[in-house]
Amino acid sequence: MKHTFTMLVGAAITIALLAYTFLYQVRYDQVAVRTTFDKADASSVQNTPGLKWRLPWPIHKVTHYSKRLQLLEDKLEELQTADGKSVIVRTYLTWRIENPLDFYITLKDPAEASRQLSSRLREIRGIISRYRLDELVNIDPAKLKLTAIEDDAKRALEESLAAAGYGLEVVSVGIYKVVLPEATTEKIFETMIKTRERLAENALQEGQAQASAIRSEATSARDRILAFAERRAQTIRSQGDREAAKEYESFAKNEEFAIFLRKVEALKKMLDHNTTFVLSADSLGILDWFNRAPGPEGPSAARPAGPAPPEGARR
Repeated sequence: MKHTFTMLVGAAITIALLAYTFLYQVRYDQVAVRTTFDKADASSVQNTPGLKWRLPWPIHKVTHYSKRLQLLEDKLEELQTADGKSVIVRTYLTWRIENPLDFYITLKDPAEASRQLSSRLREIRGIISRYRLDELVNIDPAKLKLTAIEDDAKRALEESLAAAGYGLEVVSVGIYKVVLPEATTEKIFETMIKTRERLAENALQEGQAQASAIRSEATSARDRILAFAERRAQTIRSQGDREAAKEYESFAKNEEFAIFLRKVEALKKMLDHNTTFVLSADSLGILDWFNRAPGPEGPSAARPAGPAPPEGARR
């Protein structure tokens, strides 16, 4: 029984060693390159997952590569912008192996790929120097040029890798962080203060211009209203003069009677306000108009005949 168990264990170990020697596995997220005497061709690339066969080393050698995206973050580096400002920028890129055969022939190791990409990523940082600081850092998203910078950097990196034939695909290039040095921050604050002062001055000038326009419009409206009122008043005065001329013609026929009517009208207006008048005897002479005989003789004709009144009554 013990001998049988030993044989079974030995057989299992032998099978495992044979499987390890003649088989290899490709996972769903991997691609394998199987070389023959360290030489690779198109048939060496194994993309489908599962168990694959091979001959023992040194006949066949299998190298596995990941299909997943690889992230490369570069270190912080100070750059000069187009307007002479200093910024500290950190960039990154994501990449994957697009052609395993070319990658194996040129680079072989993902670590070497990272070194090559990092070197080229630093070279394309000159693109950032073509832009001003306010195109890198701004509270207005419409003024930012980060997307254009990233697109230009990706395009330049793709051209460089295509010329090298590394079999790599650059998926994205981006700016991870933008840090402003202390000197640059002070200059930015000064620029912001000047900008706000300029905006305030523009607003003040605009307000003064609007106030001047409002005053001018109000003055113009006042002049138009006064001119219209003056024309209207002149029309009314002219109409009054015409009406008065008609009255004057009527009054001219009997001036004393017209004066009498005016006095009666004045008395009606005065006595209509509960006003008490104390008149002397001489003031009662106006009542003689009511006893006046018809005719054009005047007020003396209205006085009745008879003896003259006493001297005191004339006063």
